[in-house]
Amino acid sequence: MNIISTSLYTFKNFRDLTESESDEVLQGRNDPQVRRWMTSDRFISPEEHRCFTASLKTCTTKFYFRVERRGRFAGVYSLTNLRDQSAVGGFWIATHARERLLGLSVVFNSISYVFKNCPVGTIHGYQLANNRPVAKINAMLGFVHSETPLNPDPRMSYLEITRAAWENVFSNDSKMLKMIELVERKYED
Repeated sequence: MNIISTSLYTFKNFRDLTESESDEVLQGRNDPQVRRWMTSDRFISPEEHRCFTASLKTCTTKFYFRVERRGRFAGVYSLTNLRDQSAVGGFWIATHARERLLGLSVVFNSISYVFKNCPVGTIHGYQLANNRPVAKINAMLGFVHSETPLNPDPRMSYLEITRAAWENVFSNDSKMLKMIELVERKYED
């Protein structure tokens, strides 16, 4: 399925974006407050972006989802290196959706979507080691440090979470679910 909606969130595959939706993703990605935390923090041109999204139409190892919260663009969640029920997950949150803990809810709902709708049993990830807000989000979501790959980037920390660990954390952590609920209530439009 290429478009999934929950009561608050919609996930749309980049393959199916309209031109204006794609332009909004590019504008959000190029925002200096977003790209300063990206592994590649350079400005992306409209031509590069169009080539990238076109390349996804036939790719089976990468999925990028535009995330909307209450009908408003909130960020992107991606899966790359998808194989053997494993993928590298990544995300970025649009500047306007970075209110206190709202980013946590956006990522929580994105990971829930992935584990419910994609053939993934383990999400691997990496983060810039000095990106403390993302480190806090990942820790709260149950990511644990993983084995460091060959030739690791010294700027990065490597993490992972399995579907079973995700389900265990959130079936037994009523505080986290309550916090997500409170955050969503606080930011009702």
